[in-house]
Amino acid sequence: MILQQMKRIILVSILVIGCLAGHSQIEERESADWKLIGRLKFGGITKAKMEYINSGADTTYLLFIKDVREQPKNNYFSITFKNTGGTYNKLYSILKSFFLKENKKNKKYSRTFNLGTTGVNVQYYRLIGGLGIMFYTSDGYTYWSEKDIDKLFGKE
Repeated sequence: MILQQMKRIILVSILVIGCLAGHSQIEERESADWKLIGRLKFGGITKAKMEYINSGADTTYLLFIKDVREQPKNNYFSITFKNTGGTYNKLYSILKSFFLKENKKNKKYSRTFNLGTTGVNVQYYRLIGGLGIMFYTSDGYTYWSEKDIDKLFGKE
């Protein structure tokens, strides 16, 4: 009898601890007021978009990308990064560097860097309409043309 009561007390204690731990795992917050910079769409589907929000003295960017590996599923991944040291403009320059005259002939040209906390590799990729890039992370990848990059960064 005492053994059964001890088992009940232990079971109840475990359930209470489990419930308390479950409550501390999620914290709901207000949605952020992200502002759109540029969006790539194809057939009504968003392929990628760049948004930003001012956060104190710095700006935080969100790059939201459709993973091309998971067609036709809607599988997306995102990268957030701050503009510390002009990261936004540096990213634009890196992506555009693939379309510079001196780099177009070098098919082995690639760039690897960290964007926020995400490792990124960019390399050439042959698109139907001509030269493009493959933007690759461990979460997925996509293909962009030079026009796509300009549009994504709000330069078009």
